[in-house]
Amino acid sequence: MIREHTCITVACDVCKYVYDEEEYTAHFSDLADARKALTGTGWTITADRKIFCASDDMNPQTALEALMPPEPVMQAPGQLDLNGEPA
Repeated sequence: MIREHTCITVACDVCKYVYDEEEYTAHFSDLADARKALTGTGWTITADRKIFCASDDMNPQTALEALMPPEPVMQAPGQLDLNGEPA
């Protein structure tokens, strides 16, 4: 019997590396299963469904960091910064 199945595979949006668990491409039944499998692996799925791998290659990490908001400035008015200049 031949049956058609629809599944989800995961690949990095930046470097196109395919998530492979134990050297084979992992297939998931839905996005929730994919998210659950990627939890704790270093891979990131953003709210708009962009996927970034945990590769040592800096391109995916740089692209992910570009999406992050700037770090807040933790300096009270009148406080000197690290260079001795007033805020």
